[in-house]
Amino acid sequence: MLFDLLLNFCILFTFAILSYWPFQDTVRSNFPFPKVHPYIIGIMSGLAGFILMESSVKLSDTIMVDSRHVVIIISGIAGGPIAPIISGLIIGLARIFMTDTVTTTGLLGGINVIVLGIVIGVFSFKYPMTFKNAPRYFYYATTQTAALIAILIYHSTTNYLHIVYFILFSAFSFFTVLFILIELNDHFKKIRHTELLAETDYLTGLYNNRKFEQLTHSYITDSTKPFSMISIDIDHFKKVNDLYGHPIGDEILKELGTRLKILVSSCEGYVTRNGGEQFVVLVPNSPPAMGLDLGERIRSSIARSPFPVSNNQQVTITVSVGVSSYPDNGMTIQELYSAADTAMYEAKAIGRNRVIHYTNIKA
Repeated sequence: MLFDLLLNFCILFTFAILSYWPFQDTVRSNFPFPKVHPYIIGIMSGLAGFILMESSVKLSDTIMVDSRHVVIIISGIAGGPIAPIISGLIIGLARIFMTDTVTTTGLLGGINVIVLGIVIGVFSFKYPMTFKNAPRYFYYATTQTAALIAILIYHSTTNYLHIVYFILFSAFSFFTVLFILIELNDHFKKIRHTELLAETDYLTGLYNNRKFEQLTHSYITDSTKPFSMISIDIDHFKKVNDLYGHPIGDEILKELGTRLKILVSSCEGYVTRNGGEQFVVLVPNSPPAMGLDLGERIRSSIARSPFPVSNNQQVTITVSVGVSSYPDNGMTIQELYSAADTAMYEAKAIGRNRVIHYTNIKA
C-alpha cells in the first residue's frame, strides 16, 4: 500500500509542476495564448486524475483512494475557476465509466468529483483561488469525499481506519505540493525582479541603456520597416537642480518618464533613460516625418504643462529633441544614436526647446 501511495503522490507532483510552471507570466518561456490556459489546465488535470485513479490504493473491492480531489484544487490555483469545473467533469465521468459496468460506488464516486469541481469552480468566480485560501477548498473537498467513503464503508466490512489513512494521505499530498508551488512562485518572482533590475533605470522605472541597445538591435535585425529614434534632453537641468535641489530634480525626471510613456503609448514606442537628464524614444514603423511629428508633440506637451513637485510647487521645463531614422541616417545602433544626439545638440545650439531631424542638418 505504501508503494501505491508513493506512486500516486509522484503522479500528482508531476502534474502540479507541469500545470503550473509553463503557464506563469513570470517565467522565461511560457505557453502562448493565455486565454486558453484555463481550458488546457483543466484538461491536463482531468487526464492526471484519470491516471491517479488507475494507480489508486484499493481499500476494498469497490472503494479506492487517491488524490484526485487534490488535482482539482491544484488546477484551480493554476487555471482559475474554469479549470476545476472541466477537470471535475472529466475525472467524474472517467470514474463512472472506468469499469465494464456502471456500479453504485463508481456512480457515487463520479458524482462526488463532478460536484466538487462545480462547487469549487463556482465559488472561485467570487473568491479566486490563491495560495492563501486554497487550503479552505481542500478542507471542503476532503470532508465531502471522506463523508462519502464513510457512507460506502458503512455497507461493507472495510475498516473505518482507512478514512484516517485517506485524510492523512490527502493532507500530506496537498500541503507538500502547495509548499513546492509557493516556493516555485517566489523563485520565479525573484528571477523576474532580478531581470527587471538589469534592464530598468532605478529612478524612473524606464528601460536603461542596456535594454535600449537590445531593442534597437531587434528593430534593425528583425524589421524591414523604417523606425525613428528620438533623443530628448532637459534644457538647463543643472539650474533646476541648483534652484530646487536634487530631490526635486529626481521628481521631475520620474514625472517626465511617466509623461513620455503616455505620449508614445499610442505609437507602441519604447522609452529609455540613457543617463542623467537624457531620454530616448524608439518608435517602430515610423518614417522620418512621423518621428519628427512625435518629437514635436513631446516638446510642446512638456513645454506647456508645468511639473507638480513637493511643497505644492510647479516647475516649468523645456526639452531639446533630436530625431534620426532608420535606414536614412544609419544602419547600426551607434550611427542612429549618434545622429539623434547630434540633432539634439543642434536644437540646443540654435536656442533650445526645439525639434531637429538629423536629415535637416545635413540639408
